[in-house]
Amino acid sequence: MELLKDKNLISTFNELIGKAGIVGEEDNRLLLFIIASSYKMEDTLHGLIQGSSGSGKTRLLKIISDLMPEEDVKKYTRVTESSFYNQHEYFFTNKLVCFEDLDGLKEEALLGVRELQSNDILITSTSLKDSTGNAVGGERIVRGPIASLACTTKGDTYEDNVSRSFLIAVDESIQQTNKIIDYQNQQAAGHINKEEQKRVKSF
Repeated sequence: MELLKDKNLISTFNELIGKAGIVGEEDNRLLLFIIASSYKMEDTLHGLIQGSSGSGKTRLLKIISDLMPEEDVKKYTRVTESSFYNQHEYFFTNKLVCFEDLDGLKEEALLGVRELQSNDILITSTSLKDSTGNAVGGERIVRGPIASLACTTKGDTYEDNVSRSFLIAVDESIQQTNKIIDYQNQQAAGHINKEEQKRVKSF
C-alpha cells in the first residue's frame, strides 16, 4: 500500500523494472509493463515489439512477462494453425499471451490471435460427437479477453495486427548498445546481484 500511494508511482515502477534486468529502454519498458498488466482489465492492451535479429526484443518480452504472476502468463514459441480454436473455453480468459516470434505464425493462427484481441471470443462451427457417438453439428467457443505481447523483425507487414497493438521499436542506438555491454561486463565481474533481481521480480 505504501508503494501504491507513492506520488511518483510510475517513476518508481520504471526504476524497479530496471532493477529486474532491463537496461535502458526506459520509455519502452514502462509502456510494455502497462500493456502486460492490463490482462486483468475489461479493456486489455496489446504490444508488438519490433527490432532486427539479435536486438534484444525477446529479452524485453521475457523480463516484462516475468513481472506478471506465472499462472496468468501463456508463452509460445510456435502455434499450430487451429490450436487456439481447440483450447478449453476459459483457457485464455484474463491471461497475458506472449509470442516470442510472431513471424513464425501461419495466417490461421494469426487470425485466431486477432479475433481474441478484438472480439474477446473465438466461435467455431465444427463436428462433435453426441452421447451415442454420432457426429452432430456444434460450436466450440474460446473466450478472452487477453492482453498480448509479441516480437517481430517486420512489424510493418502486420497491418491487421498493428491496428490493434502499440508498435514498439527496440532501441538499437550506439548509446543503448554501450549500456548493454557495460551491464554484461558488470554481470561477468559478479557485480549484478541476481538474488536482488529475483526479489524485485517477485515484488
